[in-house]
Amino acid sequence: MDLSRIKIFNVRYEGYADGSVKFFSDLIEELTGYSKEEFSEGKVTWTGIMHPGDLAAAKEAVKAGLKGDKTYERDYRIITKNGEIKWILELSQIICDENGKIKTISGILLDTTYQKKLEEEEARHKRLEGKYLNFLLTNEEFGLRVDKIKEIIQMVEITAIPDSQEYVKGVINLRGKVIPVVDLGLKLGLSNRETNDHRCIIVTEMPGNKGLAGIIADSVLDISFVPGREIDDAVQDHLHADYIFGMAKTDRGVRILLDIDRTLVPEEIIPRGEFSQETRVE
Repeated sequence: MDLSRIKIFNVRYEGYADGSVKFFSDLIEELTGYSKEEFSEGKVTWTGIMHPGDLAAAKEAVKAGLKGDKTYERDYRIITKNGEIKWILELSQIICDENGKIKTISGILLDTTYQKKLEEEEARHKRLEGKYLNFLLTNEEFGLRVDKIKEIIQMVEITAIPDSQEYVKGVINLRGKVIPVVDLGLKLGLSNRETNDHRCIIVTEMPGNKGLAGIIADSVLDISFVPGREIDDAVQDHLHADYIFGMAKTDRGVRILLDIDRTLVPEEIIPRGEFSQETRVE
């Protein structure tokens, strides 16, 4: 781990078998918001401020250290007095009595929050970046990950499905397989849509290995690589937030990156018992 931006508090402490802890430096208040007196007087405990999701693993680290060389390293989150979540790397030594029971635990605490944020940001970049097929719906540009796409075909006759969602235009026969086709623009509520000679069907995978589906695009533009650092995933307030995972700036403007797994929900597209993808459409 890169320690260059990790704040080492080097707070000497003694932890006891009953879960209480005594700190010997006022730096603990800078780290947690709680004073050393609040800990020593039992008004707050260290396990009490540990994030509930990390508590079990943190306890297991102590058990493993007790069975081994009486040292342990554990990585977990704490919740400070003002509600902030911080990451802590704890390096500790277990002191046992003559009966092998825990007498005290001492060590140092490192605030690794900054490093964790860097790691999370790097992981986000890797998760989002990649090659995207760029296409238009009305006048908005969308991107779809290339690894989700099977092929692009010309518009063909679509057979309607009774009692289906309005945006499900029907099914097509793709080399013996029945493929449901979705008018994505209609599902997203895009208006002023006109048919044109450039319309096509992008065949993609549905989530959960539920087969293939097609989405109608007004036109396909190109394929481009989008670096993860150029993708903004803060899309909660966007009109299409339920169906996208990010937005990327391009020389043509803003591209909306489509989350196909949330857009093509099989249960919404394929009426139960209506057809099998192996059924031929005449």
